[in-house]
Amino acid sequence: MADLVKQILAKPIQLADQVSKAADEASAFKQDCGELKSKAEKLAVLLRQAARASSDLYERPTRRIIEDTEQVLEKALSLVLKCRANGIMKRVFTIIPTAAFRKMSSQLENSIGDVSWLLRVSAPAGIAAAST
Repeated sequence: MADLVKQILAKPIQLADQVSKAADEASAFKQDCGELKSKAEKLAVLLRQAARASSDLYERPTRRIIEDTEQVLEKALSLVLKCRANGIMKRVFTIIPTAAFRKMSSQLENSIGDVSWLLRVSAPAGIAAAST
């Protein structure tokens, strides 16, 4: 079970790192991308804690939460990559509504809450205390 959970967690951790790196390279919407970067880094820390506690996690809620988190991180990466528009023409024709950043920020915050909850209910007291 522990190895399976680590495999499930590998891609979301990688995606969170990619979001963080892409946000650093943003040439437009730097402040919004910085906020997404901050939340992605926080999520990466929690996902790494979950990977270390993988033998203590319950499989069913772990799968659901990690699948949802992975989808959110994929969307966040897509949004942040749009901010790296190179060239004036690409910037002019790439329209990113501000609401997209608010929605993505909210979704990342929800994922942070879900992974925190998973760590609290599944892991021993020492790990749960470290994640809060």
